[in-house]
Amino acid sequence: MDQRPICVGEEGEAAMRDRIFSAAETAFTADGFHVATMDAIARRAGCSKKTIYKLFGSKEDLFFGLLARSKDVVCQVQIDRQKEPEAALTEFLEESSRILLSSASISLFRMTMAEYTHSPVLLEAAEGRGAGTARLALESYFEELEQSGRYDVGDPQQAARMLMGMALGAFHHELLIGVATAFPPEVVRERIVRAVRIYLRGTARPEAAA
Repeated sequence: MDQRPICVGEEGEAAMRDRIFSAAETAFTADGFHVATMDAIARRAGCSKKTIYKLFGSKEDLFFGLLARSKDVVCQVQIDRQKEPEAALTEFLEESSRILLSSASISLFRMTMAEYTHSPVLLEAAEGRGAGTARLALESYFEELEQSGRYDVGDPQQAARMLMGMALGAFHHELLIGVATAFPPEVVRERIVRAVRIYLRGTARPEAAA
């Protein structure tokens, strides 16, 4: 079997980036950001370290690139404006939970928490890529609900944090500290449904319901 390093030109830049991202995620979560080396990542990716540096200027750039890719996945989850708020929010949070509560997301976030004392910026970036991205979508939607006159949402940022916390906060926390390794989808859905209903009932304007 040919073990020679693959160069960018032979495989294509996009495919090579995916290989490197996959290798970096494995190395970072297994060894920690500061312990993982570019040499080790290159070996896992089956390429040379020189190839990695052609695509990423530094290990930090590679890490932030990995977070950006994860953020793009969360950004693809949209809130369906054609549905009533309860159905739209439930669907959005369910889809978001599949990403935010995945083993890959939890492992990466746990790693950045462990590295926080060395690089606080890593934790800030990791938080911004996942739940932070989902909250931005919620903020925009809550602004629309407020403008519709049907709901008294108040500060959209606080509203988004509140609903995300009610729906997914406990799950996320238990996964991070290792109390649980996974939750059945039906259990997550039940919590989301209850959180959305409680939130919408609490913010519905009486005149709108009349």
